[in-house]
Amino acid sequence: MIKHSALIWPVLLGILALACTQEEVSPAPTGDRQGKVLGVATTDLPADSRDQALRALEQDAFRRESRFLDAVNPGHLFGATRVEQAEIEAGFWTHDELFQIGAQIFQLTFTSEVGFGGEDLPIIRRFHTGRRGGPDARRCAACHWRGGPAGAGDGADDAYLDGDGDSQSSTLARNPPSLAGGGWVEMVAAEMTAELQSYRDNAIIHAKENNKTVNLLLTAKGVHFGSMVITPDGNVDTSGVVGVDLDLVIRPFGWKGSFSTLRDAVEDALLIHHGMESEFLVAQGDVARVGSFGGMDPDGDGVIDEISEGQVSALTLFLAMAETPQQVPPPQGEFMPLLAEGISKFETLGCATCHTPHLTVTSPLFRLPSRSGGPSIPVDLSKEAAEPRLLPNTQTGEFQVPLYSDLKRHDMGPELAEGRPDRGVAGNLFLTRPLWGVARSRPYLHDGHAPTLEDAILLHGGEGQASRDAYAALDDAGRAPIRVLLTSLTRARRITVP
Repeated sequence: MIKHSALIWPVLLGILALACTQEEVSPAPTGDRQGKVLGVATTDLPADSRDQALRALEQDAFRRESRFLDAVNPGHLFGATRVEQAEIEAGFWTHDELFQIGAQIFQLTFTSEVGFGGEDLPIIRRFHTGRRGGPDARRCAACHWRGGPAGAGDGADDAYLDGDGDSQSSTLARNPPSLAGGGWVEMVAAEMTAELQSYRDNAIIHAKENNKTVNLLLTAKGVHFGSMVITPDGNVDTSGVVGVDLDLVIRPFGWKGSFSTLRDAVEDALLIHHGMESEFLVAQGDVARVGSFGGMDPDGDGVIDEISEGQVSALTLFLAMAETPQQVPPPQGEFMPLLAEGISKFETLGCATCHTPHLTVTSPLFRLPSRSGGPSIPVDLSKEAAEPRLLPNTQTGEFQVPLYSDLKRHDMGPELAEGRPDRGVAGNLFLTRPLWGVARSRPYLHDGHAPTLEDAILLHGGEGQASRDAYAALDDAGRAPIRVLLTSLTRARRITVP
């Protein structure tokens, strides 16, 4: 205890001295054009634990200072994150600054003064009403907290979507998934979409030019999505397509695969969980989503321009640049043989058929397109994302993204099936959940009702039934290697201050 006190007090005194000597501390991540930004998050991860502790204490001091500034001037924190899309597209903000602004928005408490909720919505609602949502949370971080920044949620954090507003039985329960590595997930999906659509388009041309029917097998990055039959007149029979929508767009976000881009997922979450309406949704959203009051204030709460396109961009970039989950070997050598055996059994039991260990990406550039016709925002995730980052294969130059997912929808059997579709996706179909970081994201499954990974495995049915049965047939010692493998799929250790 004496040693810890001796270490911590100089650090605390130094932070207090810094706070006292500064005339003004900006509570928002604003740059001084010298590359130094004071904020709630950073993209680097010091290797030394003492440096991490210092960083955590600095961030805690910043947050405490910010709360007092917001107490003096309510809404100051939110206003300080108010960046405009035109500023971003003009290069006024660095990517690191946008990451920090997005992190600040992720942590902010939304209030009615800045647009939380709506005139036709209750102050807070556990069970959603249709596409209007709750609102059910005041902060993004209120539900995405487990395991690190932008992490998963506990069972109590489940959202109950698309219901009648009164009863749980009318809703679709969704456990908050971890959002780490979101930029890589979008890029894998985009490349798979491009591959599938290219095959389809080329097959249509081939069928017409050669006046013959083409039977096209649909495969992207080694993942099979069924088949199409294309006749010489260009007609496309899509009845053989499986695991993806008929437009062949891979949608990797949402338990059912509802969104193709992080930006769309972010915008929808801001709306249904917080009642925060973006400029785009105000202009383009239908009444069922944004409200019936019309004009610039469709939710009728007296607040216009609730969240700017620039803020949506910053929040999206924060998630796109989030750290890459890691595979961390066991700390003791005696477990290493079990890990090696677990990797082998994962293949032989058939788990890797859906939970594909790696999918490749050719380029590390995440591009956030503009909705106003301006330039897209390119971010090199191999150099600018939060550490630890994903590095290219030294031989091929490609990036092996350790998702442990095929980003395909699968029939999970009657026990997990829901009684109705979700946004057009059948009740028994679910997107293969990426397993990277899974050790830090319990509970498991779409509604969080599996408290352990073993429970989640044993609840698999449908297309996962054979692998589930093979696992269930093993004794406890035989199952241990699989559990060791899954426990190694985690996130980097970080020292944080609550």
